[in-house]
Amino acid sequence: MEELTLSEAKEKYRVRKAFDIYIEDKLHTVYDIDGYEHKNGEWNGTPTTWWLDYSRDVVRGEVTPERNLIPYVDKGNNRICWEIRFKQRNYMKHKWDEWSLRNSGTCEIFANGKKVYSFGTFDVSYALSKAQYLMVQLREHPYDFLNPENEQDRKIWYYGLPAKVKPSDYAPGEISILPDYTGIEPERWWDEYEKRRKPVDLKSDRELSEWEKQDIESDAQDFNETRSYGRINHGDALWDGMINWFRN
Repeated sequence: MEELTLSEAKEKYRVRKAFDIYIEDKLHTVYDIDGYEHKNGEWNGTPTTWWLDYSRDVVRGEVTPERNLIPYVDKGNNRICWEIRFKQRNYMKHKWDEWSLRNSGTCEIFANGKKVYSFGTFDVSYALSKAQYLMVQLREHPYDFLNPENEQDRKIWYYGLPAKVKPSDYAPGEISILPDYTGIEPERWWDEYEKRRKPVDLKSDRELSEWEKQDIESDAQDFNETRSYGRINHGDALWDGMINWFRN
């Protein structure tokens, strides 16, 4: 079997990236190379054209030579390496001239070294159970939580209106919604969104309490600010009852 580096393989064959795999806390790439086959895949019943590039470009500030590609067998490996971090804490809160001791907890989920989701809870048992469930849900959801950069400008329907997705730069798993004015005027888009996002309230103005009136006024102010900003801060992408993820 001919031994080649990635650069040499690219000169002789068609090379395509298959996927990344996390090895020793660093991402490496497995390539699919047409015409360049290894026996390891044939013996194990896996693709014979998958090769791992295990070169390290920089070690202690020095560029290292390319290594020969390694035959990759997709058996017994963790395609996704998960990491769960849960942290409890106690803190003091001062309110109405009194001190009180409070507690909180945060659970963070990492996939291949990248934080992909987080949530708050007080209980460690609940955190670990939910994290286990989310490890399945995040992989099966239409939104690519593990590679949110792939979701930039994804076309969706938002409350039945054309829109696009913008992944959050700061909060993994959260998104903003950008209106798509293709085929619809901006004014009409926002007018329709305002109607569709609010539940039907059968109460008349006279039946509303002062608290309800204040809530309505505050919501109207928030909506006008969002409309002026031109982007909707949707939040958690799992909260998606108003989203149709599939729009051509």
